[in-house]
Amino acid sequence: MERLRDDHLGIEVVQANYFEQASLDAAVEGIEGLLVLTTTGLPEEPAMSNLVAAIRKAGCLIHMLRVVGMQPDTNLRRIPQPLRDFGLGLEIQHPIARQVLDDAEMPVTYLNVGASYMDNFLRMIPPLQQDSLLPWPDRLVAYVDPREVGEAAARLILSDDARHVGQFYTLNNGEAPLRTSEVARMMSEVFLRRIRHDGSREALDGYFKPLVDSGLVPPGVPDYLWNFFLYEEANAPVWVPNQFLERTLGRKPGTLRTWLQEHRHHFSVEDKGAASAAPAFPATAPSSAIDGIWDCTVSTPVGKDPHELVMRSAPDGTLSGEMTNLKNGISMPLQNGRIDGDRLTWSMQLVKPFKVTLRIEVGVDGDQLTGQASAGMIGRAAIRGTRRT
Repeated sequence: MERLRDDHLGIEVVQANYFEQASLDAAVEGIEGLLVLTTTGLPEEPAMSNLVAAIRKAGCLIHMLRVVGMQPDTNLRRIPQPLRDFGLGLEIQHPIARQVLDDAEMPVTYLNVGASYMDNFLRMIPPLQQDSLLPWPDRLVAYVDPREVGEAAARLILSDDARHVGQFYTLNNGEAPLRTSEVARMMSEVFLRRIRHDGSREALDGYFKPLVDSGLVPPGVPDYLWNFFLYEEANAPVWVPNQFLERTLGRKPGTLRTWLQEHRHHFSVEDKGAASAAPAFPATAPSSAIDGIWDCTVSTPVGKDPHELVMRSAPDGTLSGEMTNLKNGISMPLQNGRIDGDRLTWSMQLVKPFKVTLRIEVGVDGDQLTGQASAGMIGRAAIRGTRRT
C-alpha cells in the first residue's frame, strides 16, 4: 500500500479482504466505477457474493469491469476431470465468478483475456539466462501486454457509453497466435543468441523443481499446469485474433516482438554473469556487417538441410557463434573463426552421423551469404544464407 501511495501521489488507497464483509463495505463506499481482478485459486463464490452484498449496501455503483480468463462460451462439461479435481484453476474459477455476478444482475462488463500476458515470460528469466532455454509446452497461444489491458479498462470505465454494460469482450493484440517454439525463435532474433525450446514434461518439471523444493509453489501445480496446457492446446481454435483492443485504445496494440525488444535487458546474460551454452551477444542492434542470425541451407547429397547460423564479430577480427541443423537439432559452435573483409572462415566438429571436421568458407554481400563446407575426402557442400531482419 505504501508503494502505491508513493507511486501515485494524491490517490486514496484502502485495503479490503473479500472474506471480511466490513472491510469490503468500507472499500466500495461511494464507488461508482469498479475494476475487479482476483488471484488464481480464489474461492469465487463467497468472494463475489460478499462483493455483491457490499455494492448493494453502498447503492452507488454505475459500472463494474471484471477481468476473467476463459474460453468464449465456455462449456464446463468440456473441462477434463483432472482439472476439475484440482479445484480452483482459471477454467473453473472464472465461470463461477461470472455466474454469481450475472445472477446478481450487476452492471458488469467482462474483459476476457483471451491471450497470455507477455510479462509471464519474466518468470522464465533463470532458465533463459542460465541455459538459453525456454522450458514451456509447445501450444498455440495469443499474446497481450497487460499494460494495454489496464489502459483499455480505464477507457471503458470512464466511458459514458452504456452499451458496454453486460458485454463479454475477449482481448488479444490482434496478431496471429504463436507456438512456444516460434516464440523461442523470436527470442533468438531479439536477444541475438540462440534460445532453445523444450516443451517436454521433463523440462517443465525441471523448471518447477526449485520452486516446489523451496515451498514457493505447491507440489501439485506442475501436474495441474501440464493438464491445463493439454486442455488449452485441444481448444486452441477458439482463440481468434480480434480488433477490440485496437478500437478501444485507438492504436494498434504492441506485438510480442516489441515487448521482447523493450525488456530484453532483463534476459541479458552479460550483466548477470550467467553461464550459457550459446554465445553471448550485446542487447543492442548489431554494428557489424555480419552480426546476427542467418537462415541458411546446406546442399547435401540427399537434399537441402535448413540451418540457423548465429554469428558475432570481435574487434580483433575473430568470429564466434553457433550453427544449428533445424532438422535434427544438432548445434555446433564456430571454432577458429576469422573475418577477412567480406570473407569468413571457421571450422566445426560434426559428431553425428559420423565424426568429422567441417571447414567453412563463405562470402557476405549485404544480407546474402554464399560459400561452401568442406569435409576432407567426403567432399563439399554449398551454403547459402539470408540474414534475418
